[in-house]
Amino acid sequence: MTLVLSLFPGIGLLDRAFEEEGFCVVRGPDLLWGGDIYRFHPPHGRFDGVIGGSPCQRFSRLAALIQANGYELAPDLVPEFERVVGEAAPTWWLHENVRGAPIPAVRGYAVHAPIVN
Repeated sequence: MTLVLSLFPGIGLLDRAFEEEGFCVVRGPDLLWGGDIYRFHPPHGRFDGVIGGSPCQRFSRLAALIQANGYELAPDLVPEFERVVGEAAPTWWLHENVRGAPIPAVRGYAVHAPIVN
């Protein structure tokens, strides 16, 4: 069985897709449930894969609208995704986000970044 760590799981839609394909998904911390990604440190070498989509609000086309309405944008958490992947050292990882988000770069991994609509 393939063990996968899910970062920024939210309500678990990406997790569910992986579970339906037979993966065993372990959910990491999420602000929605009171978790703190900044304090999270996964065990090294335990997960086959890491999946997740850090919050996209900052990179969304709607960011200007959010700010125009007086709200502060969520922080860029792509660096935290990169950090956790580096610490976990999985065989593979998948990061999903909006078109304008930075593409994660983790030392030791080749990156393929297709745009899927």
